[in-house]
Amino acid sequence: MAFTLTVNGKVDTDCNVTEQEIRTSTPGRKSKELIIQLDDVIGIETNESEFSTSTNQSKTTKPKCLCKVHYIKRKKTVWKQETLSVTGQAEECQRFISQLQPNFKKVYDTRPKRLLVLVNPISGGRYGQSNSKKIVPLFELAGIACDVKVSDRAKHFIEMVSEYDFTTVDGIVVFGGDGSFSEVLGSLLRVTHEKAGLDYNDMNGPLTSNSVPIGIIPSGTGNGISVAQYGNYDTVTAALHIIKGNTRKIPLMAEYCEDELVGYATVVSAYGLFADMMYETDQKRWMRRARYIVMPIYSIFFKTQRLFEAEITLTGSQLCKPDDEEGKTKEETISGEFSMVAFFPAKVFGMTEGEVLVLIFRRTPSSHFFRLMLNMMKSEVVRKRCTTLSSYRSNDNY
Repeated sequence: MAFTLTVNGKVDTDCNVTEQEIRTSTPGRKSKELIIQLDDVIGIETNESEFSTSTNQSKTTKPKCLCKVHYIKRKKTVWKQETLSVTGQAEECQRFISQLQPNFKKVYDTRPKRLLVLVNPISGGRYGQSNSKKIVPLFELAGIACDVKVSDRAKHFIEMVSEYDFTTVDGIVVFGGDGSFSEVLGSLLRVTHEKAGLDYNDMNGPLTSNSVPIGIIPSGTGNGISVAQYGNYDTVTAALHIIKGNTRKIPLMAEYCEDELVGYATVVSAYGLFADMMYETDQKRWMRRARYIVMPIYSIFFKTQRLFEAEITLTGSQLCKPDDEEGKTKEETISGEFSMVAFFPAKVFGMTEGEVLVLIFRRTPSSHFFRLMLNMMKSEVVRKRCTTLSSYRSNDNY
């Protein structure tokens, strides 16, 4: 249906509303057309008081702002909030809104309505608290109720998650970095296993997937998960993905030691050089984000490489080899001296999403490991099988 309104100060603008989009076209020689997909609408604000006082206004009455449509504007991977301000005669605006709201409600009904918001106030440069004050109002603008909880001590998120009733919310939003996200995910997975009557310490038992969506607003010094999910560090982009209800599965790895769960990993699970490098990086928090550049270079080129004796057994799925005719799982055992064993999501190296890449280094020249880090930054496939490196792919998608 077509309407003639004043949009963003442009008079006599033609507006069309369908079940999929809003289309506006301004008159004149330099006519501009704007198309807004209803799936990109964040929320609609109406000025009810102006409707009640403006119903009988004449056509010469100065138009009032009666409706604001907040929507998403994309620029590559960055999303921003924009606003379409609709003014005009009350009767015409009312018809426009009456046409728009039922169509938008179909979109709104598919989105989250209530979220548990967990804030780490000391993450990064204390960005968690400030970012929550900026983003929570955006959630509320989208019609999402937020139950905000702020941690006040280490491991507080673990207690919050273990005691919370998740039947009352549609998901969790974490204001923090990779550490905060991992803490929440680990606690949630333990709770999920317990409710399913499963022993999460049984490494041969089933690994139950998480049923509660978790979103993260990048607010830490390490925000690798946010970059992997949203393509950048932008907090508004992350919030808009959450508002739209966008979800995706990510690989999940469980780590055990002597029949006891150590923890869960989504970004990397490693032992040796990479683990040592991340440990050293975490110890230099006073360097803030600069430590993610300085410490890897120091660990790779200036620190003595630590070697360890190990026996590594890879099963059939990790070798991408089917079981034999008798149904016996194929295995391959590697033993000797190693400098690193690491499990990465294959997507980090530009490979198939949902797979896990296993990298095994023996005594490793610094240049080889540095090249690996560059490949990670560029999402490039590990193409060469060096004498110091063995790589395997797993098709297990958790």
